[in-house]
Amino acid sequence: MMKRMNFRHRTLRLYGTVLVALLPLLIPAATFAASEDPTELREARLEGYTSKVMLQEPGSTGLTWLLLVLLGILGLSVLFKDAKRSHLD
Repeated sequence: MMKRMNFRHRTLRLYGTVLVALLPLLIPAATFAASEDPTELREARLEGYTSKVMLQEPGSTGLTWLLLVLLGILGLSVLFKDAKRSHLD
């Protein structure tokens, strides 16, 4: 039993050491990926208008709110369950 726990501790220590050793190599790659400036994409459908035009958002959050309200009603309805009923009814 003691040998097995010792093996686990050694394995965890080894994994931790490898992670700490490789972390400085991974940080520059993550900062480089985050620092890239996205290129501005021009929308051809908006070209040529005299006034400022913009596309609408692709969707709204109305259905999400409806789902949350329905799930809230379902969750609250459980509070009013009759406690005298059993699973045998």
